[in-house]
Amino acid sequence: MMNIQEITNRFMQNPLAMLSQRFNIPGNLNDPNQIIQHLLNTGQVTQQQVNNAMQMRNMFNNTFK
Repeated sequence: MMNIQEITNRFMQNPLAMLSQRFNIPGNLNDPNQIIQHLLNTGQVTQQQVNNAMQMRNMFNNTFK
């Protein structure tokens, strides 16, 4: 089982590969905003989930500056 640091490192190295394990993302999408929009449009995530992820990202960035 991977710890949070290993997961974070793998995600930072190849976010699309990590996301593709859980979500259906077409290979022609490589822009983060396009990927988020696709996930919203296809109902794979909700706007609230996106908002929560953005909030967590902001907290993470502020913590490790």
